[in-house]
Formats: sequence, C-alpha cells, structure tokens
Amino acid sequence: MDDLNALLKRAESNEDFRKLLEKLRWAEGFKCPRCEGSHYSRIKTRGLLQCRTCRKQVSATSGTFLHGVRNLRAWVKAILSFREEDSHSAVAQALLLDRSYATTWFMLHKIRMVLGSSLYNLTFEAEGALAVPCSFLKPALFKASSEGEPPQPRCKTVLSREMVSRACSFIVYLLDVFHGVSRKYSQVYAFEYALRERSSELTPLRLIGCFVRGSPMLRRDIFECFSPFLLYF
Repeated sequence: MDDLNALLKRAESNEDFRKLLEKLRWAEGFKCPRCEGSHYSRIKTRGLLQCRTCRKQVSATSGTFLHGVRNLRAWVKAILSFREEDSHSAVAQALLLDRSYATTWFMLHKIRMVLGSSLYNLTFEAEGALAVPCSFLKPALFKASSEGEPPQPRCKTVLSREMVSRACSFIVYLLDVFHGVSRKYSQVYAFEYALRERSSELTPLRLIGCFVRGSPMLRRDIFECFSPFLLYF
C-alpha cells in the first residue's frame, strides 16, 4: 500500500495514473474478467493486458466506472477533490481542471453518484442517515421538470431538532457553493455533502478504488436520475 501511496504522490501524466489504477484494480493479482485467468501478456503500445488463456484484452478501466475515460489525470484529480474541505461548483472546477463546463458537470455528477453508492455503508449505515423531505430544502433547490418524479406523500413529516439543524447546514452549503441546485439532482449533492463531512475517514486510494470496479455508467444513467421525496445524508 505504501508503494501505491508513493505512486499516487509522484503521478503526473495519464500513464502514471493508468499504472496506479491498474495496481488498484488487480491488487491481488491479475484476473481476467472473461475467464478469470491469472496469466497475461502486456501490449505496451496500447496500454492493454491480454489474457493468455482466452486472449481477451483489457485495460485498467475497461468495464469499470471509468470505462472509456481518456484523461485519467483530470478524473483522478476531480475524484480526490472530494476529500478537500472546500467544495467547488462545476464552473470553478472547470477552470481548475482546464475542461469545458459541460464535461466537468458530467464528470462531477458521475463522481457523486459512484461515491454515493460505493461508500453507502460508511456514510449512512455506520452512523445512521437522516431523511429530510426535499420540500424543506426549497430555499436551495431550483424547480425541475416533474417528468418521472415519484408521487409526493401528503402526510406531514415531523423533523427533530437534529434533522432541522443538519438540513439547514445542508441548505447553506448548497447556496454558498452552488448558489442552489436542481431538485432533480438534489440527492447526489446530499451524497457529496455527507462524504465531505467524513472526508478524514476516506483515504485517497479508497476513493480512487471505487472507480475501478462496477460497470460503465452511461450519460443516460445520469440524465435519467431523479431524486426521491426524502433525501438521505
């Protein structure tokens, strides 16, 4: 693990980050995703590993959440920014990463969704999640299309003092950093808020490691996302 931390500190180029992701993905040794073979040959000119049994060619990111990503440096930098105390809007991150706003917006939303699901046990089950109705967060939410929105319960939800305090802090966070967010994506911002509160418990390698498993996430998956009535954070 010390070697991986040292590699992360030295990493500058896309090739450096590819080597890091490769070591994280196959920390216990190479395992072919098709036949589970453990022997491979390296295709240096393409940055691929070829299974000697079934001859399937794979990269450090193929078939994972980072499938198809070319600028690994920008993605890893963006992922690690979620450990920082201060959050940044897509506009601010676009300037820091020298990327377009549209590309950065998609990148950040994908990171929020992956980390929110991958680290659910740490953020919610460990200490217990608070469920707050999105109607309470109206001061920080933009009105979004209701297409595909689940029906809203008519019963009134009673909030405890702790829930009100935490919800108010979340509202301030959304307004200070993003000047308000879309109701449609409010849950993924709640994921980010919960993660940043526990950022000291998350090592850089653990965060990055979340992205070298799973399956490819399409743009459609992000655009079709819609937050539930009760937001968990």
